[in-house]
Amino acid sequence: MIVVDTSAWGVFFNGAPSPIANRLAAALDTGEPIAIIPIIVTETLQGFRTEAGFVKALALLTRLPLLEPSLDAHVRAARLYRSLRRKGVTVRGTIDCIIAAICIDTNAALLTLDRDFEHIAAHSALELVRC
Repeated sequence: MIVVDTSAWGVFFNGAPSPIANRLAAALDTGEPIAIIPIIVTETLQGFRTEAGFVKALALLTRLPLLEPSLDAHVRAARLYRSLRRKGVTVRGTIDCIIAAICIDTNAALLTLDRDFEHIAAHSALELVRC
């Protein structure tokens, strides 16, 4: 199963040809298991300028299985953040640690363009989808 981060959804919905948009399109076309995290839905939808784009994206995103973070997932995200800091890695956003913790907990690989996740993956069990 893969989780698609906001950065990948943004490229995909903008229609810009790129390896990450092609990888996501292929996953959708072949029925590869894709899951979504609520905060990624929020981040993705807030980027739309038109109502039509918002509605189209909402229809697609709400068809995907939802990975709801538990309180324990948030605690593990805090532990991950602290662990990374001890290793000299500063993650710019708390949300990235929550997304990473959920992916690690569910053995989901993350499709993303966000370089913070590369740093997290280098120092944790987070698996990234390579394009």
